[in-house]
Amino acid sequence: MRSLAFTSLCLAIVLSVSFSSYAGTSTAVPMKSHPIEVTDWSFECVNGSSCGASTDTWITTTSQPGTTRLWDAGVTWSDMNNGSDSYNWTNLDTWLDLVAAHQPTAVIYTFGHVPCFITSVACNQNANGDSKYWSGGPPTDLTSKGSDTFNAYVTQLTQHCSAAGNCVKDYIKYWELWNEHNLTHYWSGSVTQMYDMLKPAVAIIRANVSGAIVSTPAICGGGNAWMTSWLATENSQGKLSDYYGFHTYLYGYEPETRMNEVMSFVAIKNDAGWTTTPWMNTETNFSVETNVCTSTVEDCDGQIVRWHVLQFAYQGGGGGAFHVGWYNWPSISSGGYDTYYYTMMQWLSGSTFSASCSSSGTIYTCPLTEADGSTALIVWNSSGNSSYTPASEYVDYRSFNGTYGGTKTTISSGEETTIGLIPIMFETTK
Repeated sequence: MRSLAFTSLCLAIVLSVSFSSYAGTSTAVPMKSHPIEVTDWSFECVNGSSCGASTDTWITTTSQPGTTRLWDAGVTWSDMNNGSDSYNWTNLDTWLDLVAAHQPTAVIYTFGHVPCFITSVACNQNANGDSKYWSGGPPTDLTSKGSDTFNAYVTQLTQHCSAAGNCVKDYIKYWELWNEHNLTHYWSGSVTQMYDMLKPAVAIIRANVSGAIVSTPAICGGGNAWMTSWLATENSQGKLSDYYGFHTYLYGYEPETRMNEVMSFVAIKNDAGWTTTPWMNTETNFSVETNVCTSTVEDCDGQIVRWHVLQFAYQGGGGGAFHVGWYNWPSISSGGYDTYYYTMMQWLSGSTFSASCSSSGTIYTCPLTEADGSTALIVWNSSGNSSYTPASEYVDYRSFNGTYGGTKTTISSGEETTIGLIPIMFETTK
């Protein structure tokens, strides 16, 4: 397995909630891990890319994740609140109308980017050096009772409807409280200051959005101490969050190795007494700078599948990821991964993993129950091709072959089969 050095700031350092249905016209089912739902997969359209608000265009791929995450999508706080009592909802209206036209689709809205007019840290002093329109500094009006400016924004946001009558309260049900708050260019204040700002805002969200699901601010690599402190603050000052969230990219690591970071993030949640709280990895890709895989073609194709399977299977049943979201969706098309992503969704949607994936050397096996009740086993070899003999009850296997849906091959009882970097799925009859 490769071990390339981190280059991202994010990676510079190595409850169960349910609601019966969405309000209004939205029909997207809630995220779950038992079974996996289409809402467990999301795409992001970075503003200025081939999809989203800047082009008024939905994604054109055959694979259609059931959730849209609105981050870097032209709808952050600083994008839409450009002065006291001054708002520009143009991009948000485009997104609301796109989502309404592509139901059933859920939406995650991620808070972040303090506007320049209210920040305590001048925008031209951001660590990025290129972000002139937002800051990581806490609002200048932030007190222990919150920020009036932020509260006003959240109120206006949650009550907003497009000219076509598509309303935030009907379509945006998931609320990620802040983007990567452990990085100073996103938040340079303290944990306590962030809690003080978000507590009244969460009350506004819950009052205005029926069935709202709130996730913790999302950490990225190196944010363990931050998240530990955040969860301790929620435990002592009052719980705000229904879900627990983080971001992690592969960054040159094989998925089997990169799962160590996922496990460390989940351990923080469990150690804080949040063992039953669903968790999400709402932002991932190969690399945050390039969105490009640096391995062989076959390994890159396999990584897409293995990375998702490992997370959805982790701790089995209700313990697995409720959500894994792909950042900068056009990279799925440009990388040639659409058939793999589509086929993976077909295999896993409606299925339930019964346990974490296990390994014997470099051979990984992941047991699951398919939507029709059949027992299945996803298998691969992270070092390349080898022979594998499945248990006698398996009668066929599904494989990726560059087409939408893949192919099914019938096997005899105990037939030796070739496995490799791209997983295959053995199946029994129901």
